[in-house]
Amino acid sequence: MLALIAALSVLLPIFLITAPSAQATDTTVSTPTDAQAMAWTPKVSPFSGGQERVHRNVSTETRNRLLANCGLLYLCVAAGEGDGQHSVFELYYCTERTLSNFLGAGAVTNNQTGKSARLLNQDRSVYMTVKPNRTPTRVPSWDTVYYIQVC
Repeated sequence: MLALIAALSVLLPIFLITAPSAQATDTTVSTPTDAQAMAWTPKVSPFSGGQERVHRNVSTETRNRLLANCGLLYLCVAAGEGDGQHSVFELYYCTERTLSNFLGAGAVTNNQTGKSARLLNQDRSVYMTVKPNRTPTRVPSWDTVYYIQVC
């Protein structure tokens, strides 16, 4: 009996070290949703700040409101973010801009006075001309548009 007690006293500490913990552990891995994994951020360069603004992660309703209320002397440009949200840029300064991550369909409101805006392909050929008009104009696809000439 003494031998059994001695053997248990040796084996018990080993068993406690190798036994699984009684505490529950969360082994699930947090993965982004399909929409988050596909999301991107549209960018305009140069973007001056100051009188220019960008609204990110806005709903379709907010995007439509921003385009419909584009300020006088502004070109308002909307692009999707791939997750159901949108970025809306309010461009004021009359410079050519480079676009990145502008994908799929979008919209533009040209509320400048007497100045057309031009959306340009990579080779700088005109994809679309947007005449001054307070009504949002649909852009069928941003995929081939690399530049915007604001005015």
